[in-house]
Parts: sequence; structure tokens; C-alpha cells
Amino acid sequence: MAISTQSSLKQIQRIHIFMALLFSCIGSALVQTALTTALPPLMKSLSISANTGQWLTSIYTLAMGIMIPVTPFLIKRFSTKGLFFTTTFTFILGLLLSAIAPNFIILLIGRVLQAFGSGIFLSLTQVVILQIFPQNKIGTYMGIYGLAVGGVPVFAPTLAGVLVDRLGWRSIFIITLILSVLVLVYALFTFKNISNKESANFDIVSVVLSTVGFGGLLLGLQNIGSGQVMTIYSIVPIIIGVIALILFIHRQLTSPTPFLNLTPFKNKAFVLSVLGSIVLYAVMMAGSIIIPIYLQSIRGYSATISGLVTLPGSLVMMIASPLAGRIYDRVNIKPLFMGGSIALFFSCLGLTFLSNQISIVYISFIFAFRMLAIGLMMMSLVTWGMAGIPGELTSHGSAIITSLRTIAGAVSSAVFVSIMTAAGNGTLSTHGVNVTFMDLSVVAAVAVILAIVTLFVIPTQRLK
Repeated sequence: MAISTQSSLKQIQRIHIFMALLFSCIGSALVQTALTTALPPLMKSLSISANTGQWLTSIYTLAMGIMIPVTPFLIKRFSTKGLFFTTTFTFILGLLLSAIAPNFIILLIGRVLQAFGSGIFLSLTQVVILQIFPQNKIGTYMGIYGLAVGGVPVFAPTLAGVLVDRLGWRSIFIITLILSVLVLVYALFTFKNISNKESANFDIVSVVLSTVGFGGLLLGLQNIGSGQVMTIYSIVPIIIGVIALILFIHRQLTSPTPFLNLTPFKNKAFVLSVLGSIVLYAVMMAGSIIIPIYLQSIRGYSATISGLVTLPGSLVMMIASPLAGRIYDRVNIKPLFMGGSIALFFSCLGLTFLSNQISIVYISFIFAFRMLAIGLMMMSLVTWGMAGIPGELTSHGSAIITSLRTIAGAVSSAVFVSIMTAAGNGTLSTHGVNVTFMDLSVVAAVAVILAIVTLFVIPTQRLK
């Protein structure tokens, strides 16, 4: 039972809770993506191969994808304050291990602990926003949250490049560690509990099935992305993962007290928001990998120039994300979903006829258009989907959306990198990039179709 409701919490207390969670998410988003830039010097420092080094990024996605479905149980079993501080300590320990890691194994353990923290932070923040803010303000705060989790990964590779060149790869973890410690101190004086512990059974079978299911899918698709398309290293994990997920879903549907309640799927708005989020993340994550590859590996630009090309888009998202939240609060999801999906489609279509002579100014413009789409849709879809389900299912709905879009991003990254390589006959080429973005345009068109369905299926609701 909640001990602090919307009415009993003062506005300043809501802001303090929100800020502590927001900066925790910023820290987790920073270390999630920044390591890609630091990988080459890190490999040299620890004397590891590229294949081994890639595990530092893939294990993060694996661990986070595994942890997210467990979050509803944790939110119910532990008080909000207790869960936040435990998660923060775990995240800080992971950062400390990575910062001082003398070898690859210690660094890998640190990354797993960071991912566990990130998985909980993402779901917990969404649940808390929906619990502590009035309905007509939820869109605004979700927009600010979306800016943090969506904007930081865009800036992170550029920031990491500067840090690595000047201070070394360990500085990424040290700076995030300092930020997290400051958040912890701030929260000690300001964080208020909004829930008590409740009795909840830990369904070990569901946890194992979820872990094997999500882990198998992500591992198999990660191997596909690294070139092992038709091998036991990709096929077997995917088959095992699919079987485990089918058993997991069956167990949730037949259990009187499901570990992850799938009831939100009975709501049309929730289903459309999940599908929209899946498509958005599929296009977003694939593009975030392919665009830097095109600029640096094919066109030969430096990491700094690549970062500058994406900078205008980052600024656009900084404006669009909170603005989308205000529009959602005052109108509804329909103009945001339609406008964002159309922008997403044309941003992909605009990258289907690249050449080695095309101006990077043009690419920067298209990328900004892409970030506009992400800013309009990312958290608006989540807010809309969560608004239509009962409060007791909030944590389950958040976990469903977060886990499925995380999986979609991992799947998309693996599949479309493979498409790009195959279209270039095993090499990186402009033609391969063009073919990939043509295929991504088809995926983005699905978002437009979903937006059109929303216009006719979902009644207009203005939030007062």
C-alpha cells in the first residue's frame, strides 16, 4: 500500500524524487553507449581481441534485457526507497569495478552489475512518474525523462571520444561514478518513500524461463550481427530462447499470480503503444549504429566529425521531447504519433540514395529529422499506453514495454548490420548502407500504419 500519495506529496518532494531517478538514468544511459567509442583503446590496454571486447557491450544488453522482466516483482516486494538505494549501490559497485579493473573478467563483472542497475532504473522511473504526478502533468515529466534516456546515448559516443583521447577509457566509469555518488548523497536527504513492501512469491521457474528466453534471443542475434549467420552459435540460442519465451508466456497466462502480468495486452491503446515502441526502437537502434559506420568507416571522417554531424539532431531532440510531453498533456497522442511516424519514415527514405560525394550537411539535416521523430514518439507512446491500464499493473506494463523495445533494438541492430554487410558483398559500402535504409524505410512505414489505425480505433481523449 502506498504511504505517500499524489495528494500527500508536496510538489518539491515530487521534484526531488524525480530528479534523483532522472540523474540515475542519465548515468546508466551514459555507460550503456559510451563504451563503443572507447573499445579500441580498451582492447589495446587489456590485450584482448575485438570479438572478446564486443562482449563488454553485448553483455550489457543481455543483462539489462534479463533484469527488466524481474523489476515488477522487485517493485512489489521492496519499498520504493529501499529498491532505489539498493539499485544505486549495485550500480556504483559496478562502476567502481570497471574503473579499477586489472583485467577483462573484472571489467565484465562490473558491466553486468551496471546493467542490472540500468534495467531497474528504467522501469522504476516510469512507474514512479505515473504514481506521483497528476495525470495532466505525466506527459511533461515523461518527456523530460525521455530526453535523458534518449538524448544521452546520442551525445555519449562523442563525449567518450574526447574523454578517452585526453584521460583514458577508465575516465568514463570514473566520471559516471562521481555522478552516481552525488545522486546517492542527494537522495539520502531528499528521497521519500512512496510504497511499502508487499508479500510476493518469487517464481524461480518464470525467472529462469525469462532469463533463458531473452538471453538466448539476444545472444543468438548478437552472433548474427557479428557474422555468424547460419552457425550453431546463432541458431541454437535463438531456438532455445524462443521455446523458453513460449513457455514463459504460457506460465504467465495460466498462473493465478503471474510473475509478469500480461493483462495490459487486453487494452487496445497499450497494444498499439507497444507495437509503436518496438518499431521506433528497431529503426532508432539500427540507425544509431549504421550512420557512424557510414561516416567513419566508409567516408573516412573522424569520430569527432561524426559526433558533430549528429549534434544538431541531438539539439532538436532536446527541444522536441519535452515539447511532445506538453502537447500530449494538452491534446492527445494522435498528432504526435502521426507526425513522428511520418518524420521517421522520411528520415529513413532520405538515406537510401547516399553517395561518397553527398554533403555531410545533408546527412546532418536528415539525422535531425530522425531525432525529431524520436523526440515526438518515444515517451509519448509509453505514457499513452500506460495511461489505459489499472494502477496495480503499472510496473508490469512498464516492464513489458521496456523489455520488448530493448529486445527490438537488439534484434534490429543484429539484423540490419548483417543486411548492410551482405548487400556490400561482405564489405562495408555505400550501396550496403542504401539498401539497409531502404529496408528500414519499410519498417518505419509500419509505424505510419499504426498511427493511422490509432486515428480510427482509439477515441480522442483530452487530458484536463
